[in-house]
Amino acid sequence: MDAVESLEDIGFYEVALPFILIFTIVFAILQKVKIFGASGKNFNAVIAVVLAFLVVRNQAIVEVLNQFLPKISLISVVIVVVLLLFTILSGNEQPSFTKHLLGIMIILVAIGVIISFVGSGAGEVFGFALPDWFDITSADRNLLIFLVLFIVFFAYVTSDSTNTNSPWKFLDDIANGIQGKGKQP
Repeated sequence: MDAVESLEDIGFYEVALPFILIFTIVFAILQKVKIFGASGKNFNAVIAVVLAFLVVRNQAIVEVLNQFLPKISLISVVIVVVLLLFTILSGNEQPSFTKHLLGIMIILVAIGVIISFVGSGAGEVFGFALPDWFDITSADRNLLIFLVLFIVFFAYVTSDSTNTNSPWKFLDDIANGIQGKGKQP
């Protein structure tokens, strides 16, 4: 525990980790997009370093990152565990169920990321926030989760799997797109 506290004392979490994160994300995006061509690795590195320094310089953005990222990490761990459990329990016998589940999970993750980002103080930095009525109690949250899961389960059980215009096709398209199995231009 002393090592973690000493890293916190020297500002590792406020400077080094946000710098490394922003540099890595920006550099990876620039490498993937190839704005400067295949030989633009040096330009990509310089741009990523400059952007990372600019982000680290703004303390308000660093505070949002330090509040936002642990929540997203927890959401990611929960999603991975749920997907592992469903994959283990369903096996290969019901691939349509896991495909629908992947689409649902992608939508839920996107909603969770947006809510976590806005709720982490990003509203104060960027000038928007969640409305006051959105501050729900844990009992309300649990009830909403139960209702959403019940509705999704009921819709899945009662849907016609042979219908090509079913709402599940949208989830299949999302899952196929994420897995790289979608339509190629």
